[in-house]
Amino acid sequence: MVTTEDRRASKTSAEPAAGPSLATRAVLGVVNRSAKVVRNGMKVRSHLRRGMRLVLQGAKVVRHAVLRRRMALRGLRYRSRWTPRGVSAWRAAAFIKAPRETSQGRHLAEQHTSRAAHAEMARDQGFKLLAPDHFTEMPDVITTCRRIFESKGGRYGSEVAAPAADQDGHLGGRRMKGDFLRNLLSNEDLRRNPLLVDFALSDAAMGMAASYLGTIPYLNRVDLLFSVPRPGDEKVSSQLFHVDPEGLTQVKFFINVFDVGDGEGPFTFIPADETARIIHDVNVLRRQHGKQHAGRYLDDEIAAVGASGAIVCVKGPQGSGVAVDTSRCLHLGSRVSPGSFRLCLYIQYCTTRERGNAFDIARYQHDPVRHFAVRRSAASAGTEVSAPHQSGPGLS
Repeated sequence: MVTTEDRRASKTSAEPAAGPSLATRAVLGVVNRSAKVVRNGMKVRSHLRRGMRLVLQGAKVVRHAVLRRRMALRGLRYRSRWTPRGVSAWRAAAFIKAPRETSQGRHLAEQHTSRAAHAEMARDQGFKLLAPDHFTEMPDVITTCRRIFESKGGRYGSEVAAPAADQDGHLGGRRMKGDFLRNLLSNEDLRRNPLLVDFALSDAAMGMAASYLGTIPYLNRVDLLFSVPRPGDEKVSSQLFHVDPEGLTQVKFFINVFDVGDGEGPFTFIPADETARIIHDVNVLRRQHGKQHAGRYLDDEIAAVGASGAIVCVKGPQGSGVAVDTSRCLHLGSRVSPGSFRLCLYIQYCTTRERGNAFDIARYQHDPVRHFAVRRSAASAGTEVSAPHQSGPGLS
């Protein structure tokens, strides 16, 4: 028999247990909302990261496309420079791009070369060797170069070349070509030593370049190139034969600041007429052996096509050097032996606008010829040039 007490106990046990308190529910609500915000935030960050990856991938694709186009253009220029039609096409394109400036450069060159005394570079061979006394200004130029070299920590012993270096073994200047070639002059160095730029713009020096190029060129670079031994026997970069990619033609001066023999790794080149044959024959040889085209030519390849006898080494006393078209002549340098170094004055004249030094344009504003040669250098203001452009897309 069920009593009243039993029914009350059964009813009490059937009632649900009391829920969490109001304070507990408030805390749980805050926690749940915070967790939801965190989850949503993580989703947003995930979407942002995914979007950023897509943006970076897109930028990379665009950058590679631009580089491929630039490489293809330079490769086309490189291949076409060896054909008369290609040369004519590029010259026509340059005229169309800047007809007034092109005509002005040619007109100024005719006037300048007709009145200025200068030597002539051989057009078919693309070079002229320079004796130490070729330029009357050379003693002062060499003195200036040596003074700058010494101010940057370099020294020349009575018996052996011994450049002073810092604690890391580096002479002042910016590194180029790994550790074996550096350029020592900045734009400020050139402003403090205007003699070097004046020499590059002199009638004798620039007149030679203008006569060969058929126009007043852009003075692109004036520098001191400092070459030191490279560890190991392997030859790399500009230590191998190559041609330069700037324009269809250009003129570079390499003038020895100290005496240069075999140990100092002299500038070495092959005349333009032989270069055209060598490049053709080596490329045929490479195709026969299933090798891809490369812009560097090994000594063995030069020998294989019977061209070792055409090699010219620019050795000699201080002040000796060469004016050479490095766009048409295979060349190399900086094969320096241990215990030696080479310091040379480097001047580059281009027919195309390249990134180079920023010169003191105001210094030549009243001279139409020299002002024409340097006025475009203002575009290089605020930049540092770390190396001569001795390699280019499709060439190395």
